[in-house]
Amino acid sequence: MISRHPRTRHTTALRRVTAAALGAALLLSVSACSAAVDDEAAAPAADQAFTTVTEGTLTCAMSGEYRPFNFYDESNELVGFDVDICNGIAEELGLEAEPVTGAFNSLIAGLTSDRYDAIIGSMSSTEERLAQVDFTESYYATGAELFVATDSSITDVADLKDATVGVALGTTFEEYARTLEGVSDVTTFQADIDALRDLEAGRVDAVITQGFMGRYLAKNADLKVDAVGDVLFPDVAAIPVNKENPELLDAINAALVTMHEDGTYEAISIDWFGEDIS
Repeated sequence: MISRHPRTRHTTALRRVTAAALGAALLLSVSACSAAVDDEAAAPAADQAFTTVTEGTLTCAMSGEYRPFNFYDESNELVGFDVDICNGIAEELGLEAEPVTGAFNSLIAGLTSDRYDAIIGSMSSTEERLAQVDFTESYYATGAELFVATDSSITDVADLKDATVGVALGTTFEEYARTLEGVSDVTTFQADIDALRDLEAGRVDAVITQGFMGRYLAKNADLKVDAVGDVLFPDVAAIPVNKENPELLDAINAALVTMHEDGTYEAISIDWFGEDIS
């Protein structure tokens, strides 16, 4: 449980300070005539002011059950692509990263209650979520796919009449599954790997999840399941931030741009997936 803290104001968003800005600050201390230049150089930093729930820290929420994006490894350390993105953004903002976990369907409530600064947990923007929080620009894009047991006769969502479909609780995959005509039941799971294991065991007839992640999980757990049919819909992940903190939203967007430009994002992506998934 994370205790609630009053938000702490930060007056600079980015960790990099240019040599010109440092030089201007030095000149200010020795010559009044440089004041106008200093004011101009200092203005952007003031514009980038933002708040965090804990001073000097960027608290990033995720489920911890979405391997390889965020999960606990064999030594019970929280790791994954999302964790490294949290670390990279925090570094750009001059903050310490604090990745924390909670049930996926509770993360928005935790964010709006000021328990977290942002959700860096592979969350997609939906109309319902946008009514409660703001989202950054996307930080990766894949697609939802249908998974079935290797020996299944199901080849497409059109074959799901009277079928039981497994999905992770509180996800866009659950929302989509509940719109499918003819589906007998939608069974929810806390983690996609549990849904895929039940799929192999025959306890559900199909699973809808992110295609890239589903294949990764199936391969690493040696499950006899396959993706079938076309991509069902785009799965675009972005970072929710409180509506009352637009400065932090802007700072995170700027940090993501910098991470793309300097190669940090690509390095993180290749480390986890062998390719750039942006």
